[in-house]
Order: sequence, then C-alpha cells, then structure tokens
Amino acid sequence: MEKQLHWVQEAFSRRVVIMDGDRVVGGMHRDLLTRDVDAHLNGVHIFFDVRGFLVHSVNIHDKKADNTIIGRVDFEGFGGATVQLETGEKYIWRRENFMMHEWSLVSGNSPSDAEREIVHYDRTRMFLADEGTIELVTERPNAEMLILTGLFVRNYFLRRRKIAAS
Repeated sequence: MEKQLHWVQEAFSRRVVIMDGDRVVGGMHRDLLTRDVDAHLNGVHIFFDVRGFLVHSVNIHDKKADNTIIGRVDFEGFGGATVQLETGEKYIWRRENFMMHEWSLVSGNSPSDAEREIVHYDRTRMFLADEGTIELVTERPNAEMLILTGLFVRNYFLRRRKIAAS
C-alpha cells in the first residue's frame, strides 16, 4: 500500500474520496438520514454501524465477510476515541490540535508499542471543500481498515460539532 494518500470532501457532500495521485482508490459515503457510513479502500470494504442515542458506539463490520464485526469504536469525553479490534489490538484516535487540522491513530497495545503513531492525517480547508493527506507511518496488515477508521472518527466529531453549533 502507498505510504501517502490524498482525501477530498466537496462542500455539502456526504462523500469522501481517497486518491493515490490521480487515481481513486477508496472512499466513504453516508446516506442522508443515517449516521452509518460505508467505506472502502484498496479492496477492503467496511461498514461503520453507529449505535446509541446520547452516547454513541460504533461497530465496524467487514462487508466482504458477511458483515462480521471486526472491531468497535468507543468515544471518550473531550473528543477522543478508542478503536478495539476483535483480534485484541487497540488503537487510540488523537487530535493534534483544537481545530482538527491534524490528527493521528496511535497504537495502544503493549508497552513497547504504546503511543507509536500508525497513521497521520492532516487537513487543509479549501473554499467550499475539505481536503488533506493521509500518511501511513507504521505498516500494519490491517492498514486500510485503520486509515478508514481514523478518517471516520474525524468526520464523526466534525458532524457532532456542526450539530451542536446549530
């Protein structure tokens, strides 16, 4: 997998496109009246099933394996999240600044691997569009799923912020 990808979300769109150079390699889509998100990257196809009313949790389903649950996202207070995979791996979603121009997914596993950055994201606000880069810092067998999860969590928090502001 490429070490650096580019993502774009047009204004008022519920779709995010992930590109490798000029080639579209993935994306994310949310239907109009749902919180759930369908995502794919390099042949990996997952579904984020948002559950709960006031306190949300998210089940991550593998669409290619009969919607088997492969992980879970638990949201923490003050804009943090933990990704727990069925394999026992644990990752922490962390924003690097208040405006969410940078964020990362770091390992939360063993003490020797703790706090190792796995995926780093940045965002540049364009007029009427969001776009940025995704950098795979540490190679993992499930890198595509982790990249999509980190982007999903960022979009989740931005959507919640917009709802609270309105």
